[in-house]
Amino acid sequence: MGKGKVTIEDIAREAGVGLGTVSRVLNNSTHVAEETRKRVLDVVKARQYQPSAAASKLARNDVVESTVGLLLPDIGNHYFFEIFEAIYRKFRGLGIDLVIFNYEKHNPKVIRRILDAQLSALLIFAFQLDDIERDMLKRRNVRYLYIDYPREHEHCIHTDNIHGGRLAARYLLEKGVTNPCYIAVEPPAQSNEERYQGFSQELALHGYTDCATFHAGLSEESGYEAARLIIEDGRYDGIFCYCDDIALGAVRAIRESGAKIRIIGFDGVRTTRFAALSTVSQDPVRIGTQAAVQIVRIMQGEREPEPLRLEITPTLIDYDS
Repeated sequence: MGKGKVTIEDIAREAGVGLGTVSRVLNNSTHVAEETRKRVLDVVKARQYQPSAAASKLARNDVVESTVGLLLPDIGNHYFFEIFEAIYRKFRGLGIDLVIFNYEKHNPKVIRRILDAQLSALLIFAFQLDDIERDMLKRRNVRYLYIDYPREHEHCIHTDNIHGGRLAARYLLEKGVTNPCYIAVEPPAQSNEERYQGFSQELALHGYTDCATFHAGLSEESGYEAARLIIEDGRYDGIFCYCDDIALGAVRAIRESGAKIRIIGFDGVRTTRFAALSTVSQDPVRIGTQAAVQIVRIMQGEREPEPLRLEITPTLIDYDS
């Protein structure tokens, strides 16, 4: 381990257990197998480890106490925020602190700040780590879960975006749309490709061989401007938007102009109800709650659990927009 100060992560790594298990041993919790307790204490003794107050937070009484990091690119998006809000509510009831880290694409300094915070676990929102970042976390035994990003051999919660795109196409066709288009997000995202794939596949089943694509940033303002272009073009009578934030701006442009254009968003955020905007709902509250429940299970395990992959099936919410 070198000559530096021994940390709780060092103990966890050498004992082959999670940070939560080490903390429960240090707090004399009964929820640890005796063989595991002995293995951890042997490492503690051999390394002359002196636990700090921060390292002793994970298990007191029957309440989990720890700090979980949330690594996300943007909290201004309604969908992101509603997931964060659900996670926060669940953690508050468990005595878990939540620390938000702004993600700068593949910047090792961000991961080092996360490691310096001595987190019990990490939630990663809407993107994947690179090999260097994953290795940095695994060396310190920091377990993590992806939210809204599918990973084959890692813990993740994600939505069936292809099915969601199909639902959007069916909605527009059932409303009598004959010339639909799609507003994609810039910069491109994996979820964008999947939603468009499902949308175009469903349209193809009904004889539509081509679907025009417009582009917008992840904001209501950008959605408004994209919809203005569609309205001025005059050829389209239906719009599927990548997300509700874009759709909320687009529906305003449609209603201001009086254009006869059907529209549907994607996410299922609360605002769509009050804007009477149809949407393909991912149920962000459910995703956030599940993320909180699962990361606690993952970080409490004595050993890393088998990869968890939870897929959310989206549903249509029809406000006749």
